[in-house]
Amino acid sequence: MAWPYKYESGVTHYARDKAFKGYTLITPMPGRFALRPNQVPGTVFLMDMEGETVHEWTTPYPPFYARLQPDGHLVAVFRCSREHPNRPGFDKYHMGGATGLLMEFDWEGHALFEYFDPNMHHDFRKLENGNYVYVGWEIVPRELAARVRGGQKGTEHRDGTMFCDYFREIDPSGKTRWEWHGIEHFDPDTDIIGTIHPREEWTHINTVDVMPNGNILSCSRHTDGAFIIKRDSGEIVWRWGNVAYLDEETGQVEHRDIRDQKTMGGPHDAHLIAAGLPGGGNMLVYDNSMYRYFSRAVEVDIKTGDIIWQSEPDFGVEGYVRGRVHFSPFISGADRLPNGNTLVCCGGNGVVFEITKERETAWHWVRPEPNLDGAVRWGVFRAHRYSPDYCPQFKGLPQP
Repeated sequence: MAWPYKYESGVTHYARDKAFKGYTLITPMPGRFALRPNQVPGTVFLMDMEGETVHEWTTPYPPFYARLQPDGHLVAVFRCSREHPNRPGFDKYHMGGATGLLMEFDWEGHALFEYFDPNMHHDFRKLENGNYVYVGWEIVPRELAARVRGGQKGTEHRDGTMFCDYFREIDPSGKTRWEWHGIEHFDPDTDIIGTIHPREEWTHINTVDVMPNGNILSCSRHTDGAFIIKRDSGEIVWRWGNVAYLDEETGQVEHRDIRDQKTMGGPHDAHLIAAGLPGGGNMLVYDNSMYRYFSRAVEVDIKTGDIIWQSEPDFGVEGYVRGRVHFSPFISGADRLPNGNTLVCCGGNGVVFEITKERETAWHWVRPEPNLDGAVRWGVFRAHRYSPDYCPQFKGLPQP
């Protein structure tokens, strides 16, 4: 499902004069789900620039993805197979990215918070007010599903069911404080499933990024685009990257030329580059580029829609990148670092690399060991690099 371009494991390259020195958080994607605590324990680890583990958390469930907070706490979503009738992501409604359980741990690994939602999948954030926001699945009403355009004909779930996504914000007591439902705001004539995707899901959202004004920046794998929703009204006010569109003259679904660099294929991890970082205020997104079979991290000016930077050279005249490139058709992400470099997670290969603005590799790491079971052997959903002063607990670690 991806191709490796380095076969060594661990840190295979480290340009000390070019890399941003810090600690990298790695969550190896597990091959299994767990029904009960400690049935399939997992590990999240923090490593230094040499690839040595400097801290780790042993978790009661297999972790899908984790983020470190400024107070040294770890927040993660887990592959929890707790039974629930007609649960999306399992059995007859199998879909990638199912999680179900959100937990928070302190630096020592003590569980501080736990919340189960059988519809939970992919991404989450802990907010400054202490609340949490995450992505979940819900069924598209049959009448609306019949109006959804695009995708591979006849690929709904066997009973005809199609799923869409919602965002839910909960407080530390588990009480819902805000929700947004895609079935109320996506437009069947605008948000069209790309021709390479199945119709079992309308959107397959994999990201929730809360902007400073409270609006949500996200992306949809199945409609191949990034979008922004207004928190107060729920309205989708910005879209970028979508390949499929409705030709108003013919009434037919058409697809934009894949040589158009302002299109994407199955993207992940659309988020706002934080203020104070190079490119602050722009969007950074991992374009899996499933129509082109090479992947890229792309920085986009939200105001103009222009591409500011991308991790691969400009497309050649035949619509392909010149030279050797990386490719991961699923999962993956990218982060802008304080020195202007970009940390790219080529998730399908279990490869994380840091590149400069000039696209020179400054650091490169390969997941050393695969899962011995499950479909995703080497996967890393996302990886994050943290500054040496990011949280107080870093003072007790070997300095990078």
